[in-house]
Amino acid sequence: MKVAIKEVLSEATFKLREVTDIPQKEAMLLLCEVLQKEMSWLVRHDNDEVEIEERFFSFIERRASHEPLEYILSRANFYGKEFFVDKRVLIPRPETELLVDKVFELAQCMENSHIVEIGCGSGIISIMLALGLPNAKITAVDISIDALHVARINAEKFGVKEKINFVLGSYLGNIESKIDMIISNPPYIANAEVLGIGLSYEPSLALYGGIRGDEMLRHIIDLYVDKKVKILACEMGYDQKESISKYAYQKNLEASFYKDLAGLDRGFWIKEKI
Repeated sequence: MKVAIKEVLSEATFKLREVTDIPQKEAMLLLCEVLQKEMSWLVRHDNDEVEIEERFFSFIERRASHEPLEYILSRANFYGKEFFVDKRVLIPRPETELLVDKVFELAQCMENSHIVEIGCGSGIISIMLALGLPNAKITAVDISIDALHVARINAEKFGVKEKINFVLGSYLGNIESKIDMIISNPPYIANAEVLGIGLSYEPSLALYGGIRGDEMLRHIIDLYVDKKVKILACEMGYDQKESISKYAYQKNLEASFYKDLAGLDRGFWIKEKI
């Protein structure tokens, strides 16, 4: 049975009204995916009657249950590029683009540097670095073999699979060569923190960072010191500036911090003293 596009979208928008601030747009994105059409086509043909696959209604039900749109569509935007994602990896956040920006800035002082990403997840950070720093050696580490599988899919998509050394392991345990820079967006949410229902779909391994939440960040700082690395750059929780600053001071280090677009403390970097 055929039905008018505008009627389908009206019903879908109503079902998504409690889930998102942009229910109509999300309904249109899901219908575009099923019909394999552009958004502009839907607008021009909203009176047209079409056969709607059951898959669309399944998508709407999944989204109405708070499943993230990115998992339903199997893609997420980061740094102006479209990456493959699924439930094996964390969904990229716009805030993490600021971490990449900071690494590009910090890497300008190094030639042919070896950059190691701890906890690469979907590979977005390492891939952007491989694209933007062609002379750098990139190593991407993750404890999850599933995450590394997703990262390799994305690296192949962007033509940098041969430029990144993907390593299965914890922290720097399987890396023997000298490291010039460590970068990480590790789990930094406290174990007891109650997450929104949407986050329940994302891998807990990529979210929870310990009892306080900053345990993994502290361990990465320890590794930065032990391995005599030149530069460290990490994303962190908005409320962790004080604890990270104090911990760095205990290590005779000085951490510098940056804010996200909302004005919240979101990350830090540490450089070796010259």
